[in-house]
Amino acid sequence: MRVAFNDALRRLIAVVLRVGGGLAEALHRLRVRHHHQHWLRLRRRLCIRPDTELTSSVPQVNLSSSVPAGGSIRLVSTSGTTSTAKVVAYPRGRTAVVRWVFVDSFMRAFRAFGIRRTSMYVFGPVRGDDSLTSLLLDESGRPPYLATLQAPYRIHAWNRLRHLHDSYGTNAVRLWVLALSNPGVLYSTNPSTMSTFFDELEAHWLQSSALVRDIIRGNGQVDPSLAAFTRRLASRGFVDRFRAIAGSSTYLSIDRWAPAVTAYSCWTGGYVSPFLDRLEQYLPKTRFLRIPMYSMSTETLETIPDFRLGEVAFLPMAPGVCCEFLDYSAPRESRSLLAPRQLSVGGVYELVVSHSHGLRRYCTGDLFRVRGFVANLPDIQFLRRRGLTYSFTGEKLTGTQAMLAYDLLRSEFPDKVGDLPLTCFPSRRPAMRLPHYRIVAVYSGRDDPGQIPGLAERFDGLLCESNSEYRAKRASGRLGPVRQESASLRAMPTHLSDRLTPGVDSQFKLLPLYPRLWEERSRP
Repeated sequence: MRVAFNDALRRLIAVVLRVGGGLAEALHRLRVRHHHQHWLRLRRRLCIRPDTELTSSVPQVNLSSSVPAGGSIRLVSTSGTTSTAKVVAYPRGRTAVVRWVFVDSFMRAFRAFGIRRTSMYVFGPVRGDDSLTSLLLDESGRPPYLATLQAPYRIHAWNRLRHLHDSYGTNAVRLWVLALSNPGVLYSTNPSTMSTFFDELEAHWLQSSALVRDIIRGNGQVDPSLAAFTRRLASRGFVDRFRAIAGSSTYLSIDRWAPAVTAYSCWTGGYVSPFLDRLEQYLPKTRFLRIPMYSMSTETLETIPDFRLGEVAFLPMAPGVCCEFLDYSAPRESRSLLAPRQLSVGGVYELVVSHSHGLRRYCTGDLFRVRGFVANLPDIQFLRRRGLTYSFTGEKLTGTQAMLAYDLLRSEFPDKVGDLPLTCFPSRRPAMRLPHYRIVAVYSGRDDPGQIPGLAERFDGLLCESNSEYRAKRASGRLGPVRQESASLRAMPTHLSDRLTPGVDSQFKLLPLYPRLWEERSRP
């Protein structure tokens, strides 16, 4: 009886969200139509003048100041992909805007793509950290009943579940929640988070299914209070799904334990194609709709999705954010800046933002390509980071050169690195005597590939072909040969974080080149 009631409420919530999506879409189109006038007013309000200088620095936050738990201001840190993590203040109002953009975007997406089961499971950190993702998912105490029907992932915030995470592991608890609630949409900011979940289910199925198996077998070690969680989340057919999980000794596809899932959403721009390829093995495009996520960073919202005729465009019209653009080949000068309506289709531009939270003509370092226009606003697609370069002795190796080499390596070593994400770090490890680069094969949910014969040597040769300065420095003996490393996806953040960013793993970004030394580890 409770299961039927839960599902009836889910259907009612879905109707409300789709109606809300229609109203949100009407408001969105009105904002698009009048964006230029709003952009001019925003410039005046933020005191942006033609001679206002550009900057690549985020205003410093005083970390020694005391911010009480649950106070009106929270401090969050960037993912540490730069040499020094940036710390950003999030007042309560700013957090509310970011959350609303998320809700607004998905209400409009549900309506645009005809998604009927709107309940959504978000793969986020289950324990608090100092990332923006953690802040947006943060809540204390027992989440509201209706909220868990629409967003079953919120049950992870309930402290009464902590012992299950400790005893069975996060993946086992996630599988239990997913099979119990049977959501319609999956979401993770970075596709690596979702693909890692599926990889580890496949590689460690018995461990990941242990909680469900113990529930079915009536193991006395399982907390009797699980009945309360079950009543809150249960959806039709959950017992059959639990039995299928418990009865299998090998990985079951998502159709067996969450058959209502029809769509998933994640970041698709830049360098994440290896993770998207992995996800398609578990969520094939013939069966599941992929909804690209809009662009944002810890420092600022960047774009807003636009859904027309089933297509997704991304427009530079985030609330309270004044966007300007700089041709990637132009000098970083105020007189080179362009308004959104001045861009050209096919052009590549760096996004420059200003907002009331301290940024004034901040150069994001994010390059976008203009795909077209929607009502005089450019549809911009994230292309790459502008600052991914490193140089020991003038070789100026770039992330783009590394990416081209990785594509060739995957075709030449299909059995070894065909679906492995690859990245590169500079290194000065004293044992090598000469500065050099390290290619890193990143694995997830499978065995460590170890040393792959010929991979480092071939990568070295490809860099010589694409970068004449690198070739000259190798020939003169000023750079040493490339060395190969392997690292698990979960271990990778330790190479990027510092003591200010303990939560870097929740927003980790795998880039083609990290402009920091491989041996710069996290310090306690």
